[in-house]
Amino acid sequence: MIKKDFFDDLELYLCERFGYRNSIHVTPTMNGCCVSVLERDVKLYFRLWEYSKNVGGFPDWCIILVDCTFAKKQEQNLFDLARFFKEFGTLYGFKHLGTEQDKGNLHQQLGLQRTNYSSIAQNYVASLESLSV
Repeated sequence: MIKKDFFDDLELYLCERFGYRNSIHVTPTMNGCCVSVLERDVKLYFRLWEYSKNVGGFPDWCIILVDCTFAKKQEQNLFDLARFFKEFGTLYGFKHLGTEQDKGNLHQQLGLQRTNYSSIAQNYVASLESLSV
């Protein structure tokens, strides 16, 4: 079970980085939860999967970025978010970072590898430890 402290740390990160408070919306799912942040300059939607059963080629304990858009300094903010996940995600048991249907080529910027799920799907993943951010 994902600890509430992870969301508190994420709230603090968003507040310190962008000035947004109480901007996280969490929806529990059968295998973890979905998290969204919809603010003027930040649009985030990601999944926290504890158990994946390899759906989409994603391993267990994976943070999956679905939408990650920043109004300013996209690449710098993406790397900063990835550093946050690398540091704090591992504290809460997460081991991988992935992208789902990556239309913004986030995987190239983060150095993620394509999953073996499907020739059609554009899903990518890497261990948090291997990220060079």
